[in-house]
Amino acid sequence: MADDLFSDVEPIPADPDADSHADVDFDAPDLGDERGDGNDPFTVISNDQIENADKLIADGQVQEALIQYRSAVRKANEKGEDDTEQRLDLGDAYVYSGQGLNAFRQYRRAIKTAPQRAEPHFAMGELYMYYGRLQPAIFEFRKAVVLEPKNSYYRYKLGDACAQAGNLEEGITELEASVRYKPQDGFYHFWLGDMLVRAGRNTEAVREMQQATIFSPVDAYYNVRLGAQYRRMLQFRDAAVAVRQAVRLAPQNSAYHCLLADLYSELRLDKHAVFHYQRAGVLDAFDAEQLKRLRRHAGIEDDSEWEEPEDLNLLMPRMEPSGEAANPTSESDEGQSDEELI
Repeated sequence: MADDLFSDVEPIPADPDADSHADVDFDAPDLGDERGDGNDPFTVISNDQIENADKLIADGQVQEALIQYRSAVRKANEKGEDDTEQRLDLGDAYVYSGQGLNAFRQYRRAIKTAPQRAEPHFAMGELYMYYGRLQPAIFEFRKAVVLEPKNSYYRYKLGDACAQAGNLEEGITELEASVRYKPQDGFYHFWLGDMLVRAGRNTEAVREMQQATIFSPVDAYYNVRLGAQYRRMLQFRDAAVAVRQAVRLAPQNSAYHCLLADLYSELRLDKHAVFHYQRAGVLDAFDAEQLKRLRRHAGIEDDSEWEEPEDLNLLMPRMEPSGEAANPTSESDEGQSDEELI
């Protein structure tokens, strides 16, 4: 066959605007011969075999998967079919095996074969990101976004790359587009909020993180990050509400217990703080006198184990669909002590 399926292809330049092409230095381990050892079973491959190759990747059997993916590329080419999907799969397998340059070759060939498809550009951008090449990654992500402007994940990756390259405002713009196209996906609200935190736009960041906890109610991490943002803003009650929810979702996470205990200490709820320090197993970090003083303030007479205080249940803030929290001091809360609320 005149056109060798696995021959080298000319790499794109490190600077997409450059006239000449620069060598790609992916510092990959032993790349070997992309054709294999000459004994690969390049036979007819079915969809079931492709699914099996996916399972092999999942099980860590990368070399076996490479054989099947390469067989898929060969078969598609022999039949004169578009082999873009097969080359993307093969490129992904090379990434898993640490063969960055071979992955680059497959993604580059896929781009040449299907220049109007976004997936090859996105895959190339991901590869560049993996190796810390931000500018060419941004170049490829932008191409993918131009081809699929409503793909929220592509915009998220472009925004992340821009932020890492120092262009935080462009990153925020792309994340705002991600949210616009997928308004009920907590993932995009959260990362937009994270980026707004970095930009110092705290009120907007809280709003987006609140939305993330609404649309992804079982994600403890989103609640912890919301709590951390409230704490940064010295809103300790709201922080405790958010972190307490994270503790409920992930009760075995000692770091969450520690954070909640710190917040209770800020709110002078010592008994509650001691309980969560105990849950976190960090009381050993206190010396004997500190521990005695902390227990005395908390009203604990001995070292016996005790149950969580009954009044520990938090009144979660009522969230409106917009993500705005209801006023925690509304009429329904009147007459309740701080301890009852927290």
